[in-house]
Amino acid sequence: MRVLHCIYDDPGNPWVAGGGAHRVREIYSRLADRVEVVVATGSYSGARDEVVDGVSYRRLGAARPYAWSRLTYARAATRLLAGRAYDAALFDFSVYTPIRLPRRAPAGLVVHMLHGTTARARFGRVGGAAVRRAEARGLRQARWISTTSRWMESQLRGIVRPETRISVVGSGVPDEFAAVERSEGGHLLYYGRFDLFQKGIDVALEAFARIAAARPGVRLVLAGRGKDEARVRELAVGLKLGERVEVRASPSRAEVLALMSGALALLMPSRLEGLPMVPAEAMAAGVPVVAADVAAVAEVVAPPEGGVLVPPDDAEALAAAALAFVDDPARRAAVSASARESARRFSWDTVADDHLRFLEQIAAKHAAA
Repeated sequence: MRVLHCIYDDPGNPWVAGGGAHRVREIYSRLADRVEVVVATGSYSGARDEVVDGVSYRRLGAARPYAWSRLTYARAATRLLAGRAYDAALFDFSVYTPIRLPRRAPAGLVVHMLHGTTARARFGRVGGAAVRRAEARGLRQARWISTTSRWMESQLRGIVRPETRISVVGSGVPDEFAAVERSEGGHLLYYGRFDLFQKGIDVALEAFARIAAARPGVRLVLAGRGKDEARVRELAVGLKLGERVEVRASPSRAEVLALMSGALALLMPSRLEGLPMVPAEAMAAGVPVVAADVAAVAEVVAPPEGGVLVPPDDAEALAAAALAFVDDPARRAAVSASARESARRFSWDTVADDHLRFLEQIAAKHAAA
């Protein structure tokens, strides 16, 4: 079966190298001997067409700047999808990448999250309304949708066409996180994309300012990469937290595993998520999670097994929940053990098999039409 998968994100993209990009790589590396796949991503400085783990990666659009890269990618990917040299095609949906699916083609969407729900807070009344309308139009073009959580499936039912088929295909955690040996240091950890609004990094810093005043020995490490790295650094400086906050940009996998080994807790104060895998990775490594209760986060953390949930945009609640772990080693140890066990649910091999079945359904339904 010939497969085309369009996703702007890529693990090497300096602007957006999020969970969706890593999910695509994990899935198709396991399916490379069963399907002939081309993954079409956006371009960026240093990007090139290449084969990774048996999967062909094709780079589309301009390498810079970010907005132009996205726009030119959308145009090129739309043309590529129209070529129809595939048995099944997917687009990892984002309203900010305006790709059109060709009519009557075996092409569907992968939907991780919706941006319309927070668009007004981010862009104001007029801009937010425009984003919501564009998102709904993009979703209604699909006859097949794969999404990563039951929560997102329920949200999509009220937007897409009645005949749209929705399948739930989850995400997984690499085995190396489960192999992490705990060796607690004195830091709390944020790990993820540097997207100030979506990931709520400003809330994490505000919460840590409260924690730092109460517990002088605790530090915060912000690890990741993304378009808002400079703004994150500026905000940390503005709060006058000095060496108590470390920004670790573009950490290697070994560095991430070491940071998780020593973390007292993972902070995830996101305003917008789909089915996030960072908390699942932390749980597999035995790190208690303190996360904002948005979207499908509860499906991952499964409190109290993996940690606790707090209201979004609530720095005080985030600080209090984190301090409860900082001050109680016995509780940390208990949640560490239950989190590891809970994280066993997230198997990439199972996800890859489920994804293949979804692709086969698209191909079969189209062939029979």
